[in-house]
Amino acid sequence: MVKIVVAAMAVIALILGSLVGCGPAPPEAEFISIPPNTYIPEEVQFADLSQGNITTWQWDFDNDGVVDSDLQYPKHTYSNPGNYTVSLTVVGPDGNDTEIKLDYLEFIPCPRFADFIAEPTEMSGRNAIEFTDLSVTNAAMGNVTSWAWDFTSDGTVDSTEQNPAYIYTRNGIYSVTLTVTTPECEATLTRHDYISITGCSG
Repeated sequence: MVKIVVAAMAVIALILGSLVGCGPAPPEAEFISIPPNTYIPEEVQFADLSQGNITTWQWDFDNDGVVDSDLQYPKHTYSNPGNYTVSLTVVGPDGNDTEIKLDYLEFIPCPRFADFIAEPTEMSGRNAIEFTDLSVTNAAMGNVTSWAWDFTSDGTVDSTEQNPAYIYTRNGIYSVTLTVTTPECEATLTRHDYISITGCSG
């Protein structure tokens, strides 16, 4: 009988020993981003690929120690050039884990390719001034797909044509801004105090 009890206890000990460390595993953090363009500003989509039982996601998109999002699949817009380290911490009932990707994203300023002229730049009376887009792009950025003109520097888009005409109805000196967009990039040029209007009445 004693031998049977000892053998049974040995089997139990073996079973218990094999169960050590077989409890729920802590989560494992992992993520990727949808490959972004390299020019700013750029909105980046992040995707969580973490494994395990997870209840909380903590994203730090610029390595400043501040949680920028608690979504599982967040988006973040980068507006300044530079290299960015990104981290994701996942938390669950069985523990937590962090993945840090050093210098994961790199952004550079958009090349200054926006350009335009106006004819004439001085006008007396209410007559149309012709604006001509001279923007030049390279193969890496593709062709211009949209134009946004602000003829009075009030922050309002006055035209989306490539080569528009505009009639000023008030006397004054006006700055003109053109923003052009390609599939890869956005560039802006402002010509300050560019248009002089006189002779308008009323």
